[in-house]
Amino acid sequence: MTTLLDGDQVAIRRKVRSLISRPEFAYLYGVSTNEYRERVLERVQILADAGIGSLSFPVDVGGSGDMAAFVAAFETSAYGDLSVLIKIGVQFGLFGGSILQLGTERHHKTYLPRVGTLDLPGCFAMTETGHGSNVYDLETVAKYDSDSDEFSINTPNKSARKDYIGNAALHGRLAAVFAQLEVKGQNQGVHALLVPIRDGDGNPCKGVGIEDCGEKLGLNGVDNGRIWFDDVRVPRENLLDRFGRVSADGDYESPIASPAKRFFTMLGVVSLARKESLRLLCSTIGPTKDV
Repeated sequence: MTTLLDGDQVAIRRKVRSLISRPEFAYLYGVSTNEYRERVLERVQILADAGIGSLSFPVDVGGSGDMAAFVAAFETSAYGDLSVLIKIGVQFGLFGGSILQLGTERHHKTYLPRVGTLDLPGCFAMTETGHGSNVYDLETVAKYDSDSDEFSINTPNKSARKDYIGNAALHGRLAAVFAQLEVKGQNQGVHALLVPIRDGDGNPCKGVGIEDCGEKLGLNGVDNGRIWFDDVRVPRENLLDRFGRVSADGDYESPIASPAKRFFTMLGVVSLARKESLRLLCSTIGPTKDV
């Protein structure tokens, strides 16, 4: 019956069930939140070492190019610790997926091998304190400085803080930050940029503020955090530019002329993993108004 229910992903589902049956994945009692978070990170590392994190990434960057297998592995991990499920979704689905879907070949080759092995823990920094689900009007600004060939990332007010971001409180070192892109005084709409938030020693980078959001009901192993930026500088190449780029001359270019169509195209290609995470979590823990 199990084989029948596993459908055409029998092998990967069996592999994940075997992994999450190991002693390292046993339920923990009486441990602190910080210890639990570190154990969850260790569990995700075990899955990454087994190749689970790279399943959906292209073969030429160490992956398998198999999105169906990744979704099956993600689903099957829900039989274990739900904090592990969410951390998988954040690291490989949202963070890695944004690089895969919004970036170009140079981003794929530079980042995805390290994302898939968990050598580079990251964040998907879209949600802000004040905007709710209104991504179109989020307030974080990425302003292009032609003199330095860099973007300046800024949080103009408290409502623009990136809020409840998975991996932000402790483990994330690089974030895919969604911001209003300003080039030559003109707003080109929401784009994603790769922004370092911690150095190699785990300390916040210059201009980056980080705050722990604390325990999360039923998911205390996930280190959700709040992030804000004060003139954080990143090179022009850190713009994930599949759908919109800034040239060496400082001109904005896009294959999609309509700003509205460009926005919904970008949002559409990164939303599938997010929706799948919420669907699986809700189906596992029952009806909820807020996850």
